[in-house]
Amino acid sequence: MEKKIIKSGMPFVMAGGAVFAFALIFGIGSGLSYVLAAALGAAGFVAGRAMFPDQVIEVEAAPKSGNAEVDALITEARGQIEDIHAANEAIADPKLSAQIEDIEKTGREILMRLEEQPDMLGSLRTFLRYYLPTTKKLLDVRAGLEGDVTSGRNLQIAGRIHEAVSQVQDALHKQLEALNNYRFINLESEMDVLTDMLKGDGLMAQPEAEAAPAESKEEDPFASLFERKA
Repeated sequence: MEKKIIKSGMPFVMAGGAVFAFALIFGIGSGLSYVLAAALGAAGFVAGRAMFPDQVIEVEAAPKSGNAEVDALITEARGQIEDIHAANEAIADPKLSAQIEDIEKTGREILMRLEEQPDMLGSLRTFLRYYLPTTKKLLDVRAGLEGDVTSGRNLQIAGRIHEAVSQVQDALHKQLEALNNYRFINLESEMDVLTDMLKGDGLMAQPEAEAAPAESKEEDPFASLFERKA
């Protein structure tokens, strides 16, 4: 997230209004009238700044994955998540709304992982090209049915959409779990490479004569990195 300042145009409107009112009432022709009009305009501007201060809001920073295609897809996906959020605002069903909120949260986390690991784009194309836009379409329809979802065809469609949302929710959780596992596998690989380099350069302590119990090694496969010479 990054901060963005939104400036109000009202101070300028109030300044111009003050000068215009002065001109209508007193006229502007002499040097003194120009000075008074300018002073009144400045006072109007200051009053406008006090009444309508700048607003500071937080917005998502532009993606910086290092891959232009990935950045464009992340930006597009963020927009679709915003649309999903807007549809949720029109839905009164608390259970469905909670599921949609979870989809929004999980979707944003997946996009964060993609920004960190742009090489995962291949495995996320279905998420980006199908899951998100389809979920958006379904929820737009569901929001449109909000006025009458108690009977008939509307009730049937609303029920099927609710079921589909549950399936999407589960699918996104599995996708995020897979991304997290991939990240940890990469970390373990990097740690293995680091260990081998330390050993090759003679910078890693040799294990003690009595090896640690097998259970300990399994629980912490990188514990040897922190062993110290006796």
